[in-house]
Amino acid sequence: MTINYPTNDDSQETGEITALKLEKDTLTQQVKRLIKAEGNLYKYQEELDAQLKEYKDLYELSRKIYATLDIRRIFEHTIQYVINNLEYERVLFFQPEEDLGGYTVCAIDGYYDGQEKDNVAGLTIFQDDPLLLPLLAGREYLICKTDSDDKDVQEYRARFLMSEYLIYPLGSRERPLALLVVGNSPENAEFHRRVSDDETALLGMGNLVGLLSSAVENHFLYADRKNALEHERLAEEKYRGIFENALEGILQTTPEGRFLSCNPATAAILGYSSPAELIESIPTIAQLYVSPQRRQEMYALLRKKRDVKNFEVEMYRKDGGKQWVLVSTRPIFNEMDEIIYVDGIIQDISERKRAEDAIQELNEELEQRVIDRTKELVATNLDLRDVTSQLESAYSELKATQSRMLQQEKMASIGQLAAGVAHEINNPMGFIISNLNSLKKYIDKVTGFIKIQSESVERLSGNGVIHDILKDLNEQKKSLKIDYILGDLDNLIKESLDGAERVKKIVQELKSFSRLDESDIKMADINEGLESTINIIWNELKYNTTVKKEYGNIPQANCNLGQLNQVFMNILVNAAHAIESQGEITVRTSSDEDNIYISISDTGTGIPADKLNRIFEPFYTTKEVGKGTGLGLSIAYDIVKKHNGEIRLESEVGKGTTFTIIVPISQG
Repeated sequence: MTINYPTNDDSQETGEITALKLEKDTLTQQVKRLIKAEGNLYKYQEELDAQLKEYKDLYELSRKIYATLDIRRIFEHTIQYVINNLEYERVLFFQPEEDLGGYTVCAIDGYYDGQEKDNVAGLTIFQDDPLLLPLLAGREYLICKTDSDDKDVQEYRARFLMSEYLIYPLGSRERPLALLVVGNSPENAEFHRRVSDDETALLGMGNLVGLLSSAVENHFLYADRKNALEHERLAEEKYRGIFENALEGILQTTPEGRFLSCNPATAAILGYSSPAELIESIPTIAQLYVSPQRRQEMYALLRKKRDVKNFEVEMYRKDGGKQWVLVSTRPIFNEMDEIIYVDGIIQDISERKRAEDAIQELNEELEQRVIDRTKELVATNLDLRDVTSQLESAYSELKATQSRMLQQEKMASIGQLAAGVAHEINNPMGFIISNLNSLKKYIDKVTGFIKIQSESVERLSGNGVIHDILKDLNEQKKSLKIDYILGDLDNLIKESLDGAERVKKIVQELKSFSRLDESDIKMADINEGLESTINIIWNELKYNTTVKKEYGNIPQANCNLGQLNQVFMNILVNAAHAIESQGEITVRTSSDEDNIYISISDTGTGIPADKLNRIFEPFYTTKEVGKGTGLGLSIAYDIVKKHNGEIRLESEVGKGTTFTIIVPISQG
């Protein structure tokens, strides 16, 4: 085996080859990097070209939309940009609709089916819609992709007819000035720019929205400014019309009194041909005041920041004559509380002043005539006073007599009616009581027979067949509650008889009380009259009074008991009314050789001492207005007097009242 050792020349050649290989590898890597960098460069160039085109297109759009303030034209240019440059299929614009409280469609494109377009064009997004809440809270946009699961944004896919969409608020105000919606339909989404949250994709929309928001803001600012200017112009025209055509003088002066302006009416009131002539002729308004003191008084009020209204002053006219005017002024102050000018209104009151002077002269003349006539009337009045007094007294007496007669006739009519009613009730009550007594006898016999029958049935219970029959009868007897009915029949009949007797008693007492229509004097039992009267008015007494009866053993009296019953009724009802809660009424009777004494006492409120001496006067009453005629005690007093009797009265406030009626036993 032969071993060849390299020479120096071979080693050198090998090193060169190795170096060349390394250099080749390095160059290869550099070429690859250059190729890759060139590819990226092309990609970046394409992106830059696309962005540059987008910015150019956006610049062209900005030129178009800033060239107009018509919001419809702004939306039309934007729609074309979105569809042609950003390559979204469909575009919607919404504007606020104050009457509806939400946003309605104001511009639309990308819908080629007429029905679909009409449906979407009629959409309204209300202010409280969940879709708007994030935007109102400050979100820059809402995105709905094909895979979005947010139910609020999903709901609007069907409404917008878009499977994916972006919605942007426009304007910088708290409430958006408009809404922009861009997106694609489910059928055509693949042929257009897809809705994505990719930063590059959103950048183009962000640039557009920034530009569009500014343009929309400018439109509304311009519209607001235009409206404000129009309102200002209309207000100025209105003020100028009022200023020029007002019948009152309108003026403005400096604090020193120099005229700043005045209307034609001011000049006319003061005798000048025009406002310009007045302002040129009068350096200061002080020259117009006949009394400088009045101007000082008015300006003292103005310096106290007080408006002056209806201030009467006399001013000089151009011809030297004097003119009464009514001045109302208002001071205008600056921040240092200094008057900068004074607004004023003046009215010509010359005619009113002349009328006042004429009225004053007429009043003085009339006053003198009245004084002269009064002297004549005083003399005549002295003669008439006595006659008038007599006529008033006679009229009062006649009125009282007439009222008493009417009341007595009324009571007599009531008595006749009561007697008739009592008679009509009395006859059928006789039949009812008689029939109830007969019915009681019949029921007693039937009840006895049923008891005997029951005992006989019990004795037959040993027979088997009869036993079954008796068993059925007993069950029917229990089912029909025969024993209870038989036991209750006596109570029913007894209660019916008691009620009928009570009605009969009331009828008899009603007949007794109704004797007041009888004019004859007869012997009568006064205790009986009191009892019947109490029963008749018992419903008035029973709720808040206890009636205590202390009837004495008195003889019959020769009287008209019906009329006396009216007296008793009146006093008893008054006693019940005087008792505010629970109280007591005591009725006593007694007699001596000549008279019968009837005393009616109550524990009511009592009558004040200053009213006792008027209690029997016609039309005088201590009750509230509308609760008494004031005739009851007056009529009672007359009835007792006709019986040659007497009524005595004792009362103490807080303790009660006692009426004592004294009736002679015999008349004449």
